[in-house]
Amino acid sequence: MMRMPIRPMKNFVCRTVPAGILLSAVAFGPEAHAQRANENAIRSAEDAFGTSIGRESIGLYGPSSVRGFSPITAGNVRLDGLYLDAVVVPNPRLFRSSTVRVGISAQGYPFSAPTGIADFRLRLPGDEAVMSAILGGASNGSVNGEVDLQLPLIGKSLAFAGGVGASHDEMVAGGTAMHGTVAAMLRWRPAPEVEIIPFWSKLVHRDEDFVPRVVTAGGFLPPKIKRGIFFSQPWIQFEADDINYGILGRYSAGPLAVSAGLFRSVQEPQESFSDLFLNTSREGVSARHRIVASPDQKIASTSAELRVSRELTEGDRRHILHLTARAREQSRLYGGAVSFDFGPARIGEPVSIPEVSPIFGPRSQDDIRQFSAGAGYEGRWRDVGELTLSLTKTEYRKEVERPGLAEPVTVARPWLFGAALAVHASPSLALYGGFTRGLEESGIAPDTAVNRNEASPALLTRQYDGGLRWAITPKLRLVSGLFTVEKPYFNLDAANVYRRLGEVRHRGAELSLVGEITPNLNIVAGAILLDAKVRGEAVSGGLIGARPVGTPDKTILLTAEYRPPSLKGLALDVSATFNGERAANVANSFFVEPSDTYSAGVRYRWTLGRLPVTARAQLMNLFNSYDWQLQGPNTYAYNAPRHLSFRLMADF
Repeated sequence: MMRMPIRPMKNFVCRTVPAGILLSAVAFGPEAHAQRANENAIRSAEDAFGTSIGRESIGLYGPSSVRGFSPITAGNVRLDGLYLDAVVVPNPRLFRSSTVRVGISAQGYPFSAPTGIADFRLRLPGDEAVMSAILGGASNGSVNGEVDLQLPLIGKSLAFAGGVGASHDEMVAGGTAMHGTVAAMLRWRPAPEVEIIPFWSKLVHRDEDFVPRVVTAGGFLPPKIKRGIFFSQPWIQFEADDINYGILGRYSAGPLAVSAGLFRSVQEPQESFSDLFLNTSREGVSARHRIVASPDQKIASTSAELRVSRELTEGDRRHILHLTARAREQSRLYGGAVSFDFGPARIGEPVSIPEVSPIFGPRSQDDIRQFSAGAGYEGRWRDVGELTLSLTKTEYRKEVERPGLAEPVTVARPWLFGAALAVHASPSLALYGGFTRGLEESGIAPDTAVNRNEASPALLTRQYDGGLRWAITPKLRLVSGLFTVEKPYFNLDAANVYRRLGEVRHRGAELSLVGEITPNLNIVAGAILLDAKVRGEAVSGGLIGARPVGTPDKTILLTAEYRPPSLKGLALDVSATFNGERAANVANSFFVEPSDTYSAGVRYRWTLGRLPVTARAQLMNLFNSYDWQLQGPNTYAYNAPRHLSFRLMADF
């Protein structure tokens, strides 16, 4: 089981600077001294496509969902701009913010990816000592606390950053969980042009009660049951350690820049369980209550990137040539699960079941090795346009060891390439278009599959996109575009085997409007209209429908923050999200109806002496809507009821 825990543009001059250059400037530029009290995702967002800062996230997309796919699953995570094969993403003690890069915001990356890029920025220490503390909780009984510290050790050449966090979480389905985070890093600058950053982070899951999954017997939703009633078993828990560590290095001297990173990402789930209510009727009676037990497992990856960049300027034209080498070695130990059937059961009603003593079967192992070498070009012509080109040769090998079966080997040696062009039609308007071909991972089989946790092979993927970016005012930006993403399609077949069922094409339009409407009103608004279709023999033969499971046909987001001019430090915000209908099974015989959710919040910032302090409260699911959320084909878990969250943040 894998669990994936989620910079304002001052003016439109940024349109002329590739994102890669901006990243380098950030890496060597001064850090803001305040750490946590000024975190505000609404005012930090460059667009509506996905921004996370500290505990706040906003946007149509996130690191695990972009245009209907997952950048994390696909292997498109970047850490301070460098390639990271993230088995688990870094925890919030380690990173300051994350941004989803799609469309024109991804064009500054010389080696882009069809599923978008999830770009994480490290919480780098500055030149002053700062400690930040957060105390939070929720009306359901959850409590949490965090402390982050940045500390200069030797002048401006060596600094430390680190932090710890702990939380007691009341789960949506009535159980509880304990989580802890810790991270530490050094930032060593032995010379003005050199920076070396070793880091280590860990997230621990302890006593995490499992959320039951309800699998219906046909094309219908489960009946409404009372939320918050724990109807799983107290001995069905998830415990795991998520670890990320590594080292980054950068050298910049005149037109030459060298960046390198070596990373290790590990998740080690201990013995775990899944609680499934199968073939559930319209009345909420499960024909078969099944508990699946899995032995200890491990997923680990070592990845690295070395990039050398050379810049040449001639008048109004700037050229940057990139040479890169990437490598990764990933291993997965999984399988050996055993299931226990307990006959009929009614969902939502607690029933005590004696703890089982599983005798696990043999486990399987996947080993992946991949090496890529490529060249990229960025060209910028002032007030004319930008051009990005890349060409990469990839060597991919995957070996699968399964007890008693043949050991298949998958080998791929594709050429990957990308091209993107942005034309500055006016000082405020840019038109863009691009094409990318990539090799991406496709995820693992879900808990309900016969081949649970089995990983499918890497996929060749394609993306075409184009659109415009318009600075309506210096502080209000519109991005509008069209895209097509094509991949092989994996899901459960009629026999509950997770396998390739055809080709999937996501074609759609996306819109983002972000910035200041007035000096006291900020908005983050966006929309996705998505036409997702599956093609292939399974569709033409009537075995599956043409709509992929779980992908909404539209998503609309509107968030606004208002700061009353007469009440300095106070901000009020509201948010609304609308999700369109989703196919609930591979046959497309049933669709989950559209849903909408609303929230409202208040933020108050003041100084206590000289210390910046912020209080933040949010009322989530404002109208207490009840929604069965799709977890897989005919598989559901209900949403969280209305609840109040709050936190107090201070920088010392």
